[in-house]
Amino acid sequence: MRSPESSRRPVVLIVDDDHVMRLLEQETLGQFEFDVREAADGEEALQRLDEFVPDLVLLDVDMPGIDGFEVCRHIRKRWDMTDMPLIMVTGMDDLESINEAYESGANDFISKPINWPILGHRARYVLRSAQAARELRDLEEKQAAIVQAMPDMIFLLDWQGTYLDYKAGYGSAPYVGTREVINRHVSEVLPTEVADLLLHAIERALQRGQLQSVVYKLPMPDGIHHYEARVAPSGVDKVVVVVRDITLQKLNEGKIRRLAYFDTLTGMPNRQNFLEHLDSELLRARREHHQVALLFLDLDDFKRVNDTLGHTAGDYLLHAVADRLKEKLRGSDFIARPALDETGVHFARLGGDEFTVVLPDIDDAQVVKLIAGRMQSLLSRPFQIGEQEVTVTASIGIASFPDDGDDAATLLKHADTAMYHAKAQGRNNWQIYDRTLTSDAVKRLALENDLRKGLQRDEFRLVYQPQVLAEGGAIIGVEALIRWHHPERGLVSPGDFIPVAEESGLIIPMGEWVIQTACRQVMAWQQRGVTTPRVAVNVSARQVRTSDFIGRVAAIIEETGIDANQLELELTESILMDTDPRRIEGLARLRAQGVHFSIDDFGTGYSSLSYVKRFPISMLKIDQSFVRGLPGNANDVGIITAIIAMAHSLDLEVIAEGVENRAQADYLQQAKCGKLQGYLFSRPLPPDEAECLLRQGRIALPQPAPDG
Repeated sequence: MRSPESSRRPVVLIVDDDHVMRLLEQETLGQFEFDVREAADGEEALQRLDEFVPDLVLLDVDMPGIDGFEVCRHIRKRWDMTDMPLIMVTGMDDLESINEAYESGANDFISKPINWPILGHRARYVLRSAQAARELRDLEEKQAAIVQAMPDMIFLLDWQGTYLDYKAGYGSAPYVGTREVINRHVSEVLPTEVADLLLHAIERALQRGQLQSVVYKLPMPDGIHHYEARVAPSGVDKVVVVVRDITLQKLNEGKIRRLAYFDTLTGMPNRQNFLEHLDSELLRARREHHQVALLFLDLDDFKRVNDTLGHTAGDYLLHAVADRLKEKLRGSDFIARPALDETGVHFARLGGDEFTVVLPDIDDAQVVKLIAGRMQSLLSRPFQIGEQEVTVTASIGIASFPDDGDDAATLLKHADTAMYHAKAQGRNNWQIYDRTLTSDAVKRLALENDLRKGLQRDEFRLVYQPQVLAEGGAIIGVEALIRWHHPERGLVSPGDFIPVAEESGLIIPMGEWVIQTACRQVMAWQQRGVTTPRVAVNVSARQVRTSDFIGRVAAIIEETGIDANQLELELTESILMDTDPRRIEGLARLRAQGVHFSIDDFGTGYSSLSYVKRFPISMLKIDQSFVRGLPGNANDVGIITAIIAMAHSLDLEVIAEGVENRAQADYLQQAKCGKLQGYLFSRPLPPDEAECLLRQGRIALPQPAPDG
């Protein structure tokens, strides 16, 4: 098979006995510029392969007649994996099925339910992988030429250290001539200390079967040269030694170390230097049972200097700050011994306007506070930048080993947290780290406790967003949405408290409260003479999986007196993966009583025909993430078109949520999406405002704005 050319669309053959799956795959791959051909079973697929050669095959496993495994084996008799890449589509996720897919010759497999947004990317990836394999064959043919151009000297030696072969590197000069090397022992060619190093490396390489590296230097006519010899085993009694001249690298090593470990602006140790030194200091403190203090300093409003005086002035100020701290906090002042003094206090610039100070052997917290105050006092004196006098202040955070952290990363993070706390306290002060400053667990626990109290204190409310017919705007339903008015926090976003409710299990009583409250509201509207359509309520997977869920829903319907046909439960797609027949049977009993079921946010998870058919679903709710891109986003258009087509083929209703503008509504109506919901029609409303809309009975689409 030829490689897919950039000037044409790659051809993919889809083989699947499920018409809807072929439709979804065709729509998805079409968005990725594939030319799609189809086959309804294995026999047809093999016939079509006699007619044309596709660039890629997407093959379902479970088909009548010849299954996918057998079709794959037939294909591999004619084409290998690089000439015709093949992706298996399987609903079986057991290891045996996966192994059989690969043994049959599949390049890759995709499990059902298919994640549609990434299907095209997977297909493109497999196509590129096959192309890469073909290119690899070409690459291997070029390796000989590449070796010839290498600058390294290559030697072959036996286990005793005798030179057997030698290839001079391009542009490299050997220590001795070629004729003086072959069949001679390393001890006859190299100085004794170098020969001993090399012999030891040969022994280790053959014993361990691992690459060994030796660095040495040799006298050459133009001076001392440094070399690195890499010794790799070649069989059981020979080694290949690749020798590279690293003289230039050695000459630059000091400069590289300076760049790697020191700040070029201030000459101070940089972040990497600081962290390594702090690790070393913590190791010594742990061994000698000493305390270490870390001060994290950040200049206040430094950005103002850059913005008003320019970055050159800002750099000058940073240099001046570093110099002042080094000069005034040194030796007897507990700080700024030479930067490489391993026993001294370490002062570093982490970047920007952030500096750190490590104070070892601290036994008195008052000393740390004294130094923090001294640092602030030093910085409070004006700096002269040209003709401009500038005064800066600093916020300082303090963390101590071992109380506030047992490793460098933790200690630095906690000192940083304390510094931000100092800024929050008005800046130009220092603060000592306290565990409560960054305790996410404490915050989460507080929110969980507030949730429990909120349920007990009736702090939650429901708002209702209307659902309308795409044609005419008649209100045919409302969705009940929970809101939390916290007495101290104010309005808390569902995105903040719903995950905590899920994790803690509070979603179960909360979800039951929502169903009960929504049903009572429907009955209250009816008693006031309001024609009340269906009310939709979100239920979590955790709530559905409780043993008494079915019974509680039935009891709420009976207690509130509403018609079961007026209640719709919105299930998440994850519930569709539940294969418990008792749960499916329970949902079917509720459906028989009249309760409707829909799949919320359809298309973002397990969008599979087989899973939808298993449950008593009557409606699919298209997720707003797809609606948001309408009508301009081709991917969203393709996915929504496929979802609507699938729903209609199963005689399911479709509703799109998140409709915010007229263009989205017009497109969805043209695409045969019967129901719409979103801010274009109404925001979620409290019960009294929702009642006014229900009395109106419809919400007309806003007229498009006039041109010009």
